[in-house]
Amino acid sequence: MAKRKPTVGHGVPPMTSKKLRAKGMLRKIGTSRRYESVPDGLRAIAALLVLREKVIRPLLAASLRPESKARPNHPTPVDHHYEYLHTGMRNLFTALGLVA
Repeated sequence: MAKRKPTVGHGVPPMTSKKLRAKGMLRKIGTSRRYESVPDGLRAIAALLVLREKVIRPLLAASLRPESKARPNHPTPVDHHYEYLHTGMRNLFTALGLVA
């Protein structure tokens, strides 16, 4: 059985498909109105989705909560990195006017 390439069907708005084609993530299939994903484009889309779900969304949620004064008694290097990232993202959101 031949392996089928992933295609983008009718669910992709024209402006989105136009942007994804401009970024080289999609290509048109012949003269049809259908598109297929480019392997590097698929990897980039997956990476962006993971970044949004695992990093940006939790940071935005944490930025909306009041600052907690509780700190771990024995912080690990990961705790220090998270604190640095959290502070940097808060400063970025403040500079962009996303945090009141």
